[in-house]
Formats: sequence, C-alpha cells, structure tokens
Amino acid sequence: MASILRVNTLSDASSNNSIATSFVFSGSAKVWADVDMTGTATLDDSFNVSGLTDHGTGSFTITHSSDMGNGNYVYTAGFNNEVSDASAFLKIHSPGDKLAASAKFKKIENNSAADCSGNYIAIHGDLA
Repeated sequence: MASILRVNTLSDASSNNSIATSFVFSGSAKVWADVDMTGTATLDDSFNVSGLTDHGTGSFTITHSSDMGNGNYVYTAGFNNEVSDASAFLKIHSPGDKLAASAKFKKIENNSAADCSGNYIAIHGDLA
C-alpha cells in the first residue's frame, strides 16, 4: 500500500534551515547526465535518462524517461575542454517538438566536431 507524506516545508533536524517543498520540486533538475564520448558513448552517471545514442564524433542524443510538462524548460550543457587553447562549445540541437523526451548535443572544438570524456547536461522545468 502506497503512502503519501504531505508537508509544506522541509527543515534540518534542529529546525534552523528550512525550505518550502515547492522550491525543491520546482528548482531541482528534472534530467541530468554525464556522458563520456571517448570511444563508444557511455553514461557515467545520470538521472531520469532512459537512453543514449552515439551519432559519431562529438554528437549524441539523450532520451529522458519522463516527458516535460510543457515547452518552457531550459537545457544547460557543459563539457571538459581537454585542449586548453581550443575554442569550444557544446551545441544543443533542440528537438522540433520541445515536449519530446530527447535532445541532441554536439561538441564543437576549433570549428570541428570533437569527442571528450565529460559532457554534462541538466534540464530544468516541469515534468508532465
């Protein structure tokens, strides 16, 4: 039998630090992933990710387990810059349908696709 715990505020054991549960629910990343693109793409760690597709050098798609509730959410992405003097960024290819449960990323380094060991993605917004 399932139980429901209904509270408005969470606090530490001494009741000194508290936060509204709505802040925790709304402010927490709904999806995050640490993707290693060296060799075959692998998930080093993740939350709410059901799949990873390797599209070749520097390019991958993560599929989240749960759809977002609407199209008003944000991707944040970063990576290990393994070449210190490189001009690099992680390009986000938003799906045409932002309610889709996947997103494609591509690391560009000195104007070319590049693999690296650490690609970090977080998605913030409301789940369906």
